[in-house]
Formats: sequence, structure tokens, C-alpha cells
Amino acid sequence: MKATLIGAALLAAALAACGGKASFTVGGTINGLKTDGMVLQLNGGDTLPVPAGATTFSFPNTISYGTEYTVKVLTQPAHMQCDALNPTSSAGHTTSINVVIECKQKTYALNGSVVNYQGDGLQIINGGGYGTLTVAKTGTTFKFSGVPVGEAYGLSVLTQPTNPTQACTFDAGTASGVMGDGDRDVVLRCQ
Repeated sequence: MKATLIGAALLAAALAACGGKASFTVGGTINGLKTDGMVLQLNGGDTLPVPAGATTFSFPNTISYGTEYTVKVLTQPAHMQCDALNPTSSAGHTTSINVVIECKQKTYALNGSVVNYQGDGLQIINGGGYGTLTVAKTGTTFKFSGVPVGEAYGLSVLTQPTNPTQACTFDAGTASGVMGDGDRDVVLRCQ
């Protein structure tokens, strides 16, 4: 009888220690974050600033088993676009919550205008590693897309036009630089 009472007391103590639902930390991994300014938000309330270079995050407050959660990027970091790949679920579907945040450098275009182009075969190269473009016969524009913010670019004429032969040059100060937060416009003049 004494053993039965001790066993019952231990069982009652174990059940009391459980205290209810399990709690979960909402956190995850971050890929590619290079700049400051990102702020994450949990369920439209709790916010969490995340510094440049961070590869993980976790909100300080936990949520209970079965609670729905949504993590969103409330404020984008400077010069980047970050997105939560699996932002919504409920606690307890897995043993831990791992929301993945994917960040990429914003990109913009180099938009070019060609003035007085009358020939054929004009080719422009971006020495920053973004390829070569052939401007259509009597074309008036060209575009190098997808140049990341902070990357250097340098445009030059690879092949001058023929039929008639022309010499084309970029306006001073427009053909090279570092990509900023917005498209850049360059002018190429042919004579």
C-alpha cells in the first residue's frame, strides 16, 4: 500500500510538471544578407531587427503548440530584397520552427540611347561581366539588365558600325561607374 501511494504521488508530480502545451521558438535561417536595416515581424506584432551578415534569427517570445504563425520582412535591408520562403504554418508540425529568409542584391538596368546611328553591326560590351549587345540596324536604344547595386560597370564599343562606317563614343561620365539604387541612363553618339 505504501508503494502504491508513493507511485501515485510520483505520477501526480510528473503530470503537474508537464503544465500544458509545449512552447516553440520562432526562428530560422537567413541566406545572403549583406546590409543592415532588415526588420522581421511575427504575427503582425513582435519585431526583430537583424544585422548585416546574420545567418540565423529567433524571436524572443515563444508560441504554444498549435498556434499559427506568420513571419514577414517588415523592413527591407538597404539595397536588397529579402523574402520569407515558408512564412506561415502552426507550431508543432515539426520539432522546431525554421523559417528561411532569402536575400538578394537589388538589380537595375543600364538604359542606353544611341544618337545618329545609321550603320549596321554596332556592338557594346559591359566590361563588368554583363555581356555584349548588338544594337539593331538603325536602333536607338539598348539595355543591360540585372546589374546588382554596388557592382562596377564599364561600357565600351566593341565593334563600330559599318555601311556607312561610323565612330560611336559614350558621353563623358556615363559609360562607367558603380550601380546605384535605380536604373542608369547612358548616351552613345555616332558620327
